[in-house]
Amino acid sequence: MTDAQPLEDRSPGLLKGVERAQRAPAGRFHSLAHLIDVPALERAYHRQRSAAAVGVDGGTKEAYGQNLEANLQDLQARLKPQRYRHQPIRRVHLPKARGKTRPIGLSAFEDKVVQDALREVLEAIYEQDFLDCSHGFRPERNAQDAVRTLKRIVERGEVSWLYEADMVSFFDSLDRNKLKERLGIRVADGSLRRLIGTCLHVGVLDGDAVWEPE
Repeated sequence: MTDAQPLEDRSPGLLKGVERAQRAPAGRFHSLAHLIDVPALERAYHRQRSAAAVGVDGGTKEAYGQNLEANLQDLQARLKPQRYRHQPIRRVHLPKARGKTRPIGLSAFEDKVVQDALREVLEAIYEQDFLDCSHGFRPERNAQDAVRTLKRIVERGEVSWLYEADMVSFFDSLDRNKLKERLGIRVADGSLRRLIGTCLHVGVLDGDAVWEPE
């Protein structure tokens, strides 16, 4: 997982999106795909971890960066006419206690760059909707911040009970059609929605077996 950049490091187009999302919480965005340009892809590239596990192509940040400008130009040239195709996700199983395992999915490096550029655009819109008490997967926040906030609330006696829930295999059972319906409430840009669909509907390589999401 990568860290989001501060507001001052975002492009003028993204900053305009942030301002509009703040002004019009119910507004729809019809022009977003153009924000995923070469500079946006380069920002996404630099946010990737050098030591991250590799996907099906075995590609690394170092290898991709050896011809970075040409690679990003080629990627953007495929994104613009919607010729980009997300590679299958490599599934690995991490050991857990009591002999159990935890499956995780590893995308190819170039796909990580595209995903992170998409996240940057969507975050500019949706980050404005969250309450201050929300901490999960938000920029400049982490689990320790959530624990400290909860500790203060408990110590002040503002709660009498706590509820903990864990979604088992959440991303494996996610209803992608419902997700896209929710996305359409704010995002009307068809090109961006098709790109998101490309990233959602990819096969998973688990050992020698490949399965497609339903």
